[in-house]
Amino acid sequence: MTSKLAEALQEIAESSDFPETLKTADIKGKPFNLLSIRRVNTENGEKIIGNIEIEGQHCEAWLSGSKLTRQLEAIESSLPLSVVVNKDEGQYAPYLLDLA
Repeated sequence: MTSKLAEALQEIAESSDFPETLKTADIKGKPFNLLSIRRVNTENGEKIIGNIEIEGQHCEAWLSGSKLTRQLEAIESSLPLSVVVNKDEGQYAPYLLDLA
């Protein structure tokens, strides 16, 4: 039993079929269901990853930006919600969350 469990763990460790975490820009303008969020510590500080359902698929996406972070904190207790991330034109325009 232990060797089968060890083999299963090793198989998972060696697999490469885990989907990439989407970037905020990848989901911009696309409605999705935000199911939950989690905070992760990165070399650039604390960031938020959303567990989302978009275009019929479950995946994770980085939800970054100072205003977006504050908006996510405001709605966290109301999840799940249908939302969309938008951004005005311009290099420094913030990502913003809207209800879909």
